[in-house]
Amino acid sequence: MLDINGTEFREMVLRVIRQVMEEEKQAKRRLYVVFENSFDVRYDSFLHILTDRDEVTAVIPDEWSTVQISRIQADCPFCKIVSRTASANLHAEGSLTVYPVTSRSFIAKAALCISDTFETRWFTKCMEAGASVHILLSGLQRFTGKEPEAYVQRVLSYYRMLLQYDVSIGAWPCASFPTVSDSRKKNAIQTACRPDMIETKNRLITASDLDAYRDGQSIAVASDTIVTAYAQELAAKRKIQFIKNLT
Repeated sequence: MLDINGTEFREMVLRVIRQVMEEEKQAKRRLYVVFENSFDVRYDSFLHILTDRDEVTAVIPDEWSTVQISRIQADCPFCKIVSRTASANLHAEGSLTVYPVTSRSFIAKAALCISDTFETRWFTKCMEAGASVHILLSGLQRFTGKEPEAYVQRVLSYYRMLLQYDVSIGAWPCASFPTVSDSRKKNAIQTACRPDMIETKNRLITASDLDAYRDGQSIAVASDTIVTAYAQELAAKRKIQFIKNLT
């Protein structure tokens, strides 16, 4: 049995509490949320689901007013808010950066290693520090459906490049994302960007299969899918496109 007095016992308890609090603080993941120039309602949705288990820092444009700042504080009360200018003192090592909303321009520039905006410079900072980057699937800019197929495929190729950089693209939380296969990640990106696209598991598509699709529909098929000649002819008349999966 320990022979300690009340004062010593109190000091021991306080010491244990301080140690536990320090360990919890160290265990928190440093999470940076990078905002683009205009506020998007999708920021609200993302901020609402964050928890204080992460040490959250919002990096916002210098010119944002108290209106946008108050909105962030209401969505995420425990979030620290830092301007882009002040963010120069933030360290990327060991952190996770999330881009809740991304423009097509950002995706292309990040993939091509072009750092001429704050968002792309921060991305480069993360890459150089070996820090993790996550792009929300719901924040991707969608296609209108009127773009030439070559244009669509070029944009999708930029997403493939980002995946090669070990950038994760998916839902939140991203902790579970690495368990998803690369093919499923790529297909999810393609579907998110092209909401008009339907995916089929059929490895053989005949003319009768087209009855299930509307005119102008895009159909995602596996790379080894066979489309009969008559099905291709009917599809061309109905402006139905067969899109090979990104794998």
